[in-house]
Amino acid sequence: SVLVERELPGKFTKYNSNNGYVKTSKEGVNNTRTIELNSGKVRFEEFVQAFSHWVYVHTNNNMLVCDIQGVLYEEGRYPQFLLTDPAICTSKSPRFGKTDMQLKGIRNFCRTHKCGIVCRGLRLPCMSSSKDDLTRP
Repeated sequence: SVLVERELPGKFTKYNSNNGYVKTSKEGVNNTRTIELNSGKVRFEEFVQAFSHWVYVHTNNNMLVCDIQGVLYEEGRYPQFLLTDPAICTSKSPRFGKTDMQLKGIRNFCRTHKCGIVCRGLRLPCMSSSKDDLTRP
């Protein structure tokens, strides 16, 4: 059998990865789209980074969805992310295939993630990549 997903229209972008890569505002500054919120101007990409952070917090620091990539689809009234092929890193034994880098993948993201307006708006605690913080339940 064959599984095929639909083509993602627009510019394909890698937002973060399980090896610590996090797209920054310095990359493609001229092409960076923003939205004005009550708390200030926010780059659309910041929502993707905050999603990874949110999953980590709301799984009691047991999982991190990363390696997020796809397109920002801007047809219609509201822009939306169409994302594909994520990796899930777990704090315990690997459950999600070869891309589950466990604590190493989680530490990689924590080391490079910088909280912004969206993380603060969601009241997410700052991330730490220290071994002690990542081994506590």
